[in-house]
Amino acid sequence: MKGRNVYNLDTPYVQQKTAQLAADLAYVRHVRKRRFVMISAIIGVLVLILGFQLWHNQRQLGQVNTQIQQTQTQLTKQKNKQKKLNAHIKELNDSEYLQQLIRSKYNYAKKGETIYNFAN
Repeated sequence: MKGRNVYNLDTPYVQQKTAQLAADLAYVRHVRKRRFVMISAIIGVLVLILGFQLWHNQRQLGQVNTQIQQTQTQLTKQKNKQKKLNAHIKELNDSEYLQQLIRSKYNYAKKGETIYNFAN
């Protein structure tokens, strides 16, 4: 083996460096794993917080929609009531209807009329 340089890799120095590189590699893996766990935990917490906010907002939206529905129903009832009252006011402006209403409701009679009440 003339002219060739052959090195023995089993020297204590090489073994020490190999062990140190293995330890450094294990430390780097440990640090990366710890970072991954921390980042995953932070992302998990953010997802939980945002999910709760979404759920809460959906719940509030449902409540507001229910209130809107109830208010619209009340508005429709009030509009119908207003229409009936306006129609009744128009009828009260008619003198014949007013006389008929007073006669039937309050038992008024014209001069010379006699009112008979029959038991049913």
